Formats: sequence, C-alpha cells, structure tokens
Amino acid sequence: MQRFATQRYEAGTGAAGAAAAVLLLAAVVLLATVVTSPANFVYDESDYANYVLLLRRYGLTEQFLDALTGGAGPLYAFVHRVLEPLTDLSPVRMRLVNVVLLAVVAGILAAWLKRQKRPDYLLAGCTILIVPMTWVLAGMALTSMPSLVFASLSLYVLLRGVEALEQETPVLGWFVAGGIFLGVAVWGRQTALVLSGVPVLLALLDRRLRLPALVFVAIITVLTAPLVVAWEGFTPPNEEADEGLSLRHGLTSLGYTGLCFFLLAPRLKWLSWKSLVAAAVLVAIINASLGIVVICPFESFMDDFLAEFGMAACALLFGSLLVFCAVMFLGWILRITWHGRRDLKQVTINAGLLVLALSPALIANYYSSRYTAMALPYLVLAAQPWRLWDWKMSSAAVAGCAAGLLSLLGYFWAA
Repeated sequence: MQRFATQRYEAGTGAAGAAAAVLLLAAVVLLATVVTSPANFVYDESDYANYVLLLRRYGLTEQFLDALTGGAGPLYAFVHRVLEPLTDLSPVRMRLVNVVLLAVVAGILAAWLKRQKRPDYLLAGCTILIVPMTWVLAGMALTSMPSLVFASLSLYVLLRGVEALEQETPVLGWFVAGGIFLGVAVWGRQTALVLSGVPVLLALLDRRLRLPALVFVAIITVLTAPLVVAWEGFTPPNEEADEGLSLRHGLTSLGYTGLCFFLLAPRLKWLSWKSLVAAAVLVAIINASLGIVVICPFESFMDDFLAEFGMAACALLFGSLLVFCAVMFLGWILRITWHGRRDLKQVTINAGLLVLALSPALIANYYSSRYTAMALPYLVLAAQPWRLWDWKMSSAAVAGCAAGLLSLLGYFWAA
C-alpha cells in the first residue's frame, strides 16, 4: 500500500505541481483578503469579540459563562485575551489570528501524514484550503479555528494511540492527552462533544482499548461538566439555538460533506453513471415533492441576478443536489468503514468525520455550513487514500478555492 501511494504520487508529480501552485496562490489570496478586509466587525464577529470584554470584566466565573452573547463556548475569549496585546482587538488582526491557526491545523495534518511516510504530506495538509467553508472560518474573526486546532491535536494523539496499540506499546497516555485536547475543543465548539463516541467504537472493535476509551470519555465528561452546569444545557442562556433533532439539517450537513469530499478526492468512477443518474433523478423528485432541503448557495450574490422564481428554483435544485450527495456519501462511507474495520486508524478518521457531519442534526432551528466545517481535519485525512494528483485534482482545487473566496468576500462586501 505504501509503495502504491509513493508510485501514485510520483506518477502525478506534474499535476501535483499544478495543484501546489493553486494552493500557494490561494494562501496568498486568503492572506491578502484578510489584510485588506473591512476595519469593522461584520456579521456576528462583534458578538464573539464581546467575549473578550466579558472575560476581562467577570473573569472565569459562572457569571461570565452566563453572559456570553453567542452560541459558542468561551475558548475564543481565552485565546484573544492572551493575544490582546498583539491584536488590540482590531478586527483585521483578530482575523489574522485565525489565518495563523489554519496554518497550525494544516501543519498537524501534515505531521501525521509525514509519520505515515506519505511523500505528498505537505501538499495534502494544504488541501484544507480546497474546502470552501475553510475560507470563512479562517478569514473572519469567528470562533471555530481555536477549537479546530485542539480537535486536530486530539485526532493526532488518538491516532498515535491506535498506532501504539498496533506496536504493542503503552496506549493510555495517548488517550488521556486526546481527551484533554478534545475537552478544550468542546469549550470552543460544543458540537465537538460527539467525537467522544469514537473511542467507544474503537473499544467495541478491540477489547484492549476499553480502559483507554473509558478514561477518554471520563475526561471529556469532567471538562464539559462546568459548561453544562453553568448553562443548564449545552449552549449559553442568551443563545436562541434549540436543542433537538432535525433531519433536514443532518442531510444538509452530510450533503456539504459529500461535496467537499469530492473536491478533495475528485474521482469520477465512484459509481456507474447509470446508477448515479437514476439516484439523482429519484432524489430530485422526492425532494421537490416534500421540500426536504431547499437552500440557495451564495444567496447574497444570486439574489442580485435572479428573480424570485429563479431563486426558488435554484434553492430546490441545489437542495436536491445536497440530499443526493448526502445519501451517496453516507452509504459509501459506511461501506468502506465496515470493509476496513480492521484498520483502526482509518476507522477513527471515518467515524469522526461521520459523527461531525451529522452533528448539525442536533440543532433544531438553525444550520450553518460552519457547523459542518468542524469536520475539516477528518475530511482531509479521510480523502487522502482516495486522492489522485491529476488534472481533476487541480481543477477541483481551483473550484473549491474560488467558491471559498467568493463566500468570504460575500460577508465582507455585505458589511
């Protein structure tokens, strides 16, 4: 398998060079966009920037936790309180912090791939820029990037723990570290809590992981308890998010995950064309009849060019595409995870990707693609075994980065 991966990369070094050029240009464009971004807070940046002021006023107290003006946990406040001498709470500088944190996440992913002796580890780590949601998370002063850093660290050390199990060396310390990192991530984005189920699944597949999994879950429970007690739930009391189940949000998130996975591994032979067309037509008919997912991408842009009927048609067509991608991706990832269940490292990655992709279903009244973006490190690693460095990969890199830039600019231009 390793020999195949090396040969596959070497066979596509020309295309890999093209993809590298695209990603390098994308990184420069992201940095330039942030540097030249509006000098005022946009969208809900101000709600989260207020976290720092609340922390300065109340300190780490229950009063501080109750006063939070957004839906995310307090990790963002701690990060920007520490960095306040550098940023002076300037919107542009706070956004630049997230750009740096994105580079940290890419470095963590590259470090794991290098450990797996993947020759394309640096380039593969940078493919995180191909996922359109990355640009909003890293280009705005929002809350997800600090949490993503710790979620990525948790994934890395959990994979090291599984690797230690395979090498019959001590495992528990890796799971302890993984639990601590994930606990910190939950203090940033509470949806990361669903990842605590991944070690439980691993323990079901290998009895030797029962104690490490139990310790992992216990650590998460202890670290999450102060938030739950203070809020009497999983969100600050000022947040209007309703906890509950939403099939629509789960399908929408899975659909975005499937689209992003295809951008990271754009292979055209996942299924036969006849099967794909038949499934797409069936899904479109069902979605048009029931209106399960109706959503228009880049709505602020499309609204300037399409009439009301055109917007409705676009929302229905794109919604049907998302439902189709959700069904196809769910079936595919369940199948490959089952067939590869003896590879615990890949099970860790695939299971984490799936639970994070489904986590928006737990928020009943609102969905944002930023929720799905919590799965970014899992997406990159899950796509790695299926990626071919060819013209399709370079084209997907251009398409994904362009969509991400357009999305980010939409927030800034609307300011």
